[in-house]
Amino acid sequence: MTQSRRTIEQLLSQGTLPIEKADTAALFLDVYPSKRTWLQFFDKALLIIGAVALVLSLVLFIAYNWLYMGKLAKFALVEGALVITIALYVALSFRRRFAFVRQLLLLIASIITGSLLALFGQVYQTGADTWQLFFGWAVLITPWVIIARFPALWLLWLGLINAVTLFYIDTSLFFGIGYYYQDFWQFTVITVINFIAFYLWLICFEDKRGSGLSNLKTSNLSLSDLSLSSVTTDITTNSKLDTFNLASTAAKSSLHWSTYVVGLLSTYTITYLTISTFFDNKNILLFLVAVSLWLGWCVFMHWRFRKRTTDLLMLTYLSGSVIAVVVFILGKALLSDFDAGGFLLLGLVLIGMSSYAVVWLRKVARLKKENNVPHTIVKGEQL
Repeated sequence: MTQSRRTIEQLLSQGTLPIEKADTAALFLDVYPSKRTWLQFFDKALLIIGAVALVLSLVLFIAYNWLYMGKLAKFALVEGALVITIALYVALSFRRRFAFVRQLLLLIASIITGSLLALFGQVYQTGADTWQLFFGWAVLITPWVIIARFPALWLLWLGLINAVTLFYIDTSLFFGIGYYYQDFWQFTVITVINFIAFYLWLICFEDKRGSGLSNLKTSNLSLSDLSLSSVTTDITTNSKLDTFNLASTAAKSSLHWSTYVVGLLSTYTITYLTISTFFDNKNILLFLVAVSLWLGWCVFMHWRFRKRTTDLLMLTYLSGSVIAVVVFILGKALLSDFDAGGFLLLGLVLIGMSSYAVVWLRKVARLKKENNVPHTIVKGEQL
């Protein structure tokens, strides 16, 4: 049950909201999607699917007809698609229409740019290292990443940065580091990059959400004209409207979907770094460095998504990382001889930790619900 639905039920049980206004309140608090919301969803979903399919069809067409197409035809097809995409973006930008389509066009152009670089390297056999392809790709699309302000394009650019780091350290001595410790520093750098990206993502979307809330507070009068007559006949003051605004804000306070993607990437890299360093047995100092980074990440996640705000999915990431690290460390100690007792004990530990994590997350969710319910509303009491 969503927070908005619980808020409506709370108001109904207290008699603050008339039963005949419940459907209107549900529309106001977005309890269930409206017809317009569904149309917008399918419009964007089909547009994205069609655009991605179009770009992939271009790449697959060239790959399938590689032996039957000359160099000029291959480059003309890719470069022509890139020119058409940029031309459409410029035309729509001058008219200042279809902002989402313009963002999608820049995403398509960015993918085509990578295809063009790969085609150039394959046709002329430049012999360049793999990291140079991704580095050139990331540099060329950086202006579009800044202009578009499109989270999907930011994710593509972050993926390219990860690929550059991964392949560059594989092919060179990073800051004079020996090959023996190369894997550790490779994933350490990637972990730091992803954590910085995760933190910047939080700052960026938190600022946008904060500006939205400030705009909401300054428009109480206009909102009251829309909501007071349609949502409830009992709510007649701005303070009561603030209660509704608080409830709707709590219902919509979840992070942007791209933030969860970057958070999952950061969780994977720091968890993999800790586990792989423990199993390598190269140096106890390296393991201590990895554990220190992991503990610092755990403290940040708990502070940011438990103490400061509450986000269950991010806390689920934290719980999964803790369970994985503990199970792998115990597994190495208990399963050295692959005895049945070790498997049994490890299974019990896994079940116990998973159960505790579920209980803890349910408790956090319950506390979040209690904190978001408007306790100041009492039947018959004037606010």
